[in-house]
Amino acid sequence: MKIYEFGRILGILLDNAIEAAEHSDEKIINISFRRDSNNHRNTILIENSYSNKNVDTEKIFEKGITEKENHTGLGLWEIRKILTKNNNINLYTTKTDSLFKQQLEIYF
Repeated sequence: MKIYEFGRILGILLDNAIEAAEHSDEKIINISFRRDSNNHRNTILIENSYSNKNVDTEKIFEKGITEKENHTGLGLWEIRKILTKNNNINLYTTKTDSLFKQQLEIYF
């Protein structure tokens, strides 16, 4: 993966996390970086509080889907495009009652 693609992915995920946390009651953002030498990967986990508990973790990656006012809904769609052309990176999106989670795994 090219460094600007990595920067773009990280920028979109952080921007989304900040905005979602800002509109939630808790205003929580957790970021962790882990190196897993046994499985030959680096993991970046971004967790944030969020208010829309009905968010569909698959649909948000479709082109034009957004909850942000005056936005195009291209950020996560763009991430999916980058992921499909690089075979050493995965993104897992999950949610709990309190946290929305994006786990980026980069294999080396």
